[in-house]
Amino acid sequence: MRIATFWIAATILGTSTPIATAGEQAAPVLDALLPDGRITVALDEVAARPMLAPDQNIAVVELGRDARTSHHVVAIRNGEQPHRHDRHDLLVVILRGHGTMLLGALGGETRPLGPGSILYVPRGTVHAFRNLADSPAVAYAVYTPPFDGKDRVAAE
Repeated sequence: MRIATFWIAATILGTSTPIATAGEQAAPVLDALLPDGRITVALDEVAARPMLAPDQNIAVVELGRDARTSHHVVAIRNGEQPHRHDRHDLLVVILRGHGTMLLGALGGETRPLGPGSILYVPRGTVHAFRNLADSPAVAYAVYTPPFDGKDRVAAE
């Protein structure tokens, strides 16, 4: 499974090659050393990858995982329903797009977000992103422990 996941990530992100040589100004990169290999790619390349079909609202692609974390690229066309993860903490870096994030109780405060925004969502915290851009928003997301795909509870 991990080899297939890494192949998918390499296909989506391109090859893992250095972005700059010693002495050069380095562009912002995603650089992750995972058990199946290193992923190094410019952030603007990650954000530029189309991942959504025309009728699709959300796409999540796992880039890789280790014993303690899983790494994903997430694209959101419109928004997500408020939900929580009871067994996972989440770190999100907005790469492209802008919108608002509900972080806390349903009906609570929303905050504006844009490229470069970093969010930490502790397990059990209700959250939902709403995209306000004309094109899909793209984020890099890290779950700890590794996301199992099942720990998503609708907010009540």
